[in-house]
Amino acid sequence: MNLDCNQLHSESIVPALELLISKSTFNYLDIKKVICVTGPGNYTNIRTGLAVAKSISLVNNIDTYGITQHELIAETYQYSPISNAFIVITHSTNNNFYYKEFNQNMPDQLDPILLHADEVLNKIDKIKSNIIETGNEFLNYLIKNNLSVKNLTSNYKIPDNNLGKICESKSIISNNIEAKYIKTPNFVKYKKRDIYE
Repeated sequence: MNLDCNQLHSESIVPALELLISKSTFNYLDIKKVICVTGPGNYTNIRTGLAVAKSISLVNNIDTYGITQHELIAETYQYSPISNAFIVITHSTNNNFYYKEFNQNMPDQLDPILLHADEVLNKIDKIKSNIIETGNEFLNYLIKNNLSVKNLTSNYKIPDNNLGKICESKSIISNNIEAKYIKTPNFVKYKKRDIYE
């Protein structure tokens, strides 16, 4: 489901959930578990998602779990027959990206690291793996700098039929549903001026 881009997510998420439930054969009482993305992402969007997840959990007296965007992609990604390894990058601010490597044959233990686009390029050159980007900021960076990378998938969308895997998984979801790796809100703090200067 896509939310209206002209509305704030904080305004459209509850009507979107209501629409989703009204079009399905389920109701709120059928929900047995709530899983929400804890980051990385925009400050307001992550906080809004967490608030809605916690509200549904509290009202229905059910468990709530958190998963990072990187873990969500790793759990639902269709591995290439060529390689069991891949990299997930999500944009932070400017030319910085949250970077995390995954290998289907090894347990996941590390948190994403924040790297400049040039550092991401250096790591990609050494690893020679598939790269999954949730947006297109890294692709734009490459185009602006006349660079190219093989095996880059931008604007990655999780296939709907793979979302059920998340509810079945025990290893990647966490009881801790606090926001992680959130982008700092873009605001300029008001500075009090001395009117007698």
